[in-house]
Formats: sequence, C-alpha cells, structure tokens
Amino acid sequence: MVAVSEITRKPTRTGTAMALSAAGLTTFTLGFTTSTAAVGGLVATVALAAGLFRGSRRIVDAAGGLFFLSLLFAGASGAGTEALLLAALGSILAWDLAENARSVGEHLGRETDTLRLELVHAAATLVVLAVGAAVVYGADRAAAGGQPITAVVLLLVGVVALVTVVTR
Repeated sequence: MVAVSEITRKPTRTGTAMALSAAGLTTFTLGFTTSTAAVGGLVATVALAAGLFRGSRRIVDAAGGLFFLSLLFAGASGAGTEALLLAALGSILAWDLAENARSVGEHLGRETDTLRLELVHAAATLVVLAVGAAVVYGADRAAAGGQPITAVVLLLVGVVALVTVVTR
C-alpha cells in the first residue's frame, strides 16, 4: 500500500521570500521619506508576513492597503518623486507576489517546485511596474513647476493603472 501525502495548501516558500524581500525594500525606501511612513511600511510588512503565514487573502490585501496609506502619507509630506515611485513599485510588487504565492500554493501545494513559474511571474510584473513608473516619472519631469502635489496625483493615477493591469 502506497501512502499518499496530503498537499500543504499554504503560500509557496519562494513566493513568500520574494514578497517579503520586496516589502523590505519598500519599508527601507519609505525610511528615506518620513518616519511615520516608514513605520507604516513596517506595519504593512508585518501584516504581509502574517497574511502569508496564515495563507489569508484578506490579511494580504490589508497589508497592500497599509502600504498604500504609507505612500499617501509620504507623498502628502512632500517626499521626492523618486522615493515615492520606488516605494510604490516595491509595495505593488510585494502585494502581487504575495497574492501569487498564496494562489499557487493553494492550487499546487507548498511542496511543488514552482521556482520557474514564480520567477517568470515576478519578472513580468516587474517589467510592467517599471514601464509604468517610467511613464509617471517622465510625466512628473515634464510637468511645469514640478509641484509635489502634481507628483502625488500622477503617482496615484499610475498606481491605480498598474494595479488594474497587474490584477487582470
């Protein structure tokens, strides 16, 4: 008689590591803006880790919301465009990779070798985010006067557009 092992339906280890790395980059980048935004990023990273540990979509989404609020606060505090874009890119990447790790783990199991699948997903997401960030950065540089509020508005429009594209 052959023993059939149970599939562990938890987020993959590879995806979890990549998501938490992107979250750490985001928190580090937010540290160059304001201390409040950095603390918000740290709380979001801890929430993301908890969501991945539990395999909870709701907690992972809440972490994405916390990252968004941290970015809003940093932008409203007059943070530079470069730091905001890098933090936005990292936070969306962290959220997307966490969602992917959770989804892949749920469907294929934690024990399955998913390295290539997850690396391709991460690379594709990073390319889309980098192109979007480049467009937002170019629009910010082209805007007359370079007002910080313009950068925040463009950043928010870019983030919404990128999240819409990435989640489809």
